[in-house]
Parts: sequence; structure tokens; C-alpha cells
Amino acid sequence: MNSRLQICLHTHDEHIALKKAKQLYHEAQKQWSELRLKTIGSGFDKFLIQYQKPPALSDALELYLTIKGNHRDERFFVTTKRNISYLISAVGDRDLTGYSTADAARFRTWLIEHQGLSTSSTRRVMSSVKSVFNLAIGELGLAVSNPFSFVYIPPKEASLRCAIPEHLILELQEKCLTVCDEKRLIIALLIDSGVRLNEALGLHKNDISFESEAPSLMIREHPWRRLKTHFSTRTIPLIGSSLIAAKKILNQSEGSFLFPSYCNEHKTKANSASAALNLWLKKEVGQHYVIHSLRHSFRDRLRAIECPSEIINELGGWSKSSVGENYGNGYPLNIKTEWMAKLKTFTYPTSRD
Repeated sequence: MNSRLQICLHTHDEHIALKKAKQLYHEAQKQWSELRLKTIGSGFDKFLIQYQKPPALSDALELYLTIKGNHRDERFFVTTKRNISYLISAVGDRDLTGYSTADAARFRTWLIEHQGLSTSSTRRVMSSVKSVFNLAIGELGLAVSNPFSFVYIPPKEASLRCAIPEHLILELQEKCLTVCDEKRLIIALLIDSGVRLNEALGLHKNDISFESEAPSLMIREHPWRRLKTHFSTRTIPLIGSSLIAAKKILNQSEGSFLFPSYCNEHKTKANSASAALNLWLKKEVGQHYVIHSLRHSFRDRLRAIECPSEIINELGGWSKSSVGENYGNGYPLNIKTEWMAKLKTFTYPTSRD
């Protein structure tokens, strides 16, 4: 049975109608020719590269987690999945070839305006998404460029992690050692040691030493807690509130971990600890300060006593400022102790330690 196809040309002018009809005729012939070619077999078919459907974003995510997730903690999986869910919420769930540089720009704007992320947080999310795409493109041999490689990120804004003034540090130490519960002892330990929160939470009792004349704290990698960089491995003298806190923690905590509420054989719970500690800290010293402000304060306090920058970097686990700093084994514990002993800090009488 023959079928007629009628299309309105939207004109009463015969000349224009003939021109449009001729154009449609050629388009129809081209379409039929393409359909005929697709249905006719050829002896060369076996040499053709068969079309494969581009992988979905969810497939790329699973591939990334499988390859990159080996020996990574739970936070790696949670963070990566969350970042990809951000992308889906902002521009949609598509196959990998369906994203453009315009989508990447929309995603950046969405993170800043709708999620309220800072520039540094936006950069971390974009970097995570870019890594997922890069790995899938390389592993699957996709002939596409990564649209997230070229997106512009605004310059980093000034840090809001202000250093806490010395007079507030002293008040904070006294409050922490008066309450003396697990949360407050974490803060007291951080103040005079300069360690990162995650480093403190993952401490094992064997990381604390009182055997020598200079009590010390060893920061080293454990299966349940990775370190930020290789510079993070270090030994720090225990003084002031950190020394008192370490003694009290050893007496109070059960098992082999210093902070069992936030650490076990499998992981540390830095996010939940940070939220709880920041809530209390803001009430005590002001809304501008967070737990990481204690590290800013630690560096400022060392600057104030004119401690050499090489020693400061060793104590805080910061990267070296010159190639020469990488030579040798660094400063011995007694030299670091001499400098840290100059810090102004709160101490109880010996009878109360």
C-alpha cells in the first residue's frame, strides 16, 4: 500500500513553494539512500569498527573507584561519589561524550552560587570530576577531550582560617584542661603541638613517648589513617597543654587508641569530630575561628619567638622551602624541644599534671 507524506510549506507563493519542495525532495532521497546502505550487507563489513555506545557517567565512576580505590579509606569513596552527584544535579546524567566545556562552566557556577562552595572547595570538586573523566578516557580509549580540563576557576580568596590571638589561646587551654573530656583534650593536644586534627585522631598509644627527658609525639602513617604528605611524618616535643593532655588521655582512654570515639582499626572520623569541635570552639573564641585556626596560631607563635623557618616546617609537617632542607635527617629532638619551650603556654602546677 502506497502512503503519501504531506508537509505544509507555509507559503502561498508558487515559486517559493516549488523551491522548498525541491529541497525537501533531495533531503528525502538522501535519507532513503542512507537507510538502504545500512540494510545492504558487504564483504567488507568485518573490517569495519563496530559502533559502541559511549560509557555512562555511572560506569566511569565505578571504573574510577575500582582502579583508584585500592587501599583508600571510606572518605575517598564518599567524597568522589558526592562530587559526581553534584555534577548530575547541576547539568544532568549523560554518557561521557555528552558533556561540553559549556557544561563544565555551568557546573562551576552551580557549585559557587547554588552550593555556596568557596573557590578552594570548588577547585577540589572540579579536580575530582576531571580525574574521573581522565581515567575513563584513557582506560576506555575514548576519542574525546576532557571538558573539565579547561574550565576557569576564580583566584583563591583570602583564607578565613584566622590565627587565634595568644590571649585567647591561653584562655582556651585553661577551659579545655578544666573540662578535661575527650573533645576538650583533643583541642588541648592540638594547641601546643600544631598537629592536624586527622593526625591527632589517628594516634595510637605507642605514638606517645615519655621515656626520654623530652616527652614526644610521633606522627606516622597507620592503616587507619593516611598522612597528607611525606613531610607529615615527624616527631614533635610535648610541652604545655599538649603534654598535660597527652598524660590525661593515656590515663582515661581504653584500648590502644588515644581517641576511641573517633578512631578504630579501620578509619578515623575526622568530619564528625571537626563539626563537634568547631561548634564548641566558635562559642568560646568567636565565629571567625575553626579547629584548623590552631595550626595557623601555632605557626604565628613560633614566628613570634623567632624560631628558624626550617624548624617550624619540621614541627608542622609543612613542605620544605628549599632543596637544601631535604638534605640530612633534620633537627634532633632536643633542639626542637629548646625552641618549643620558649612558647608562652598555660601549665598547671606539677602536682596537677
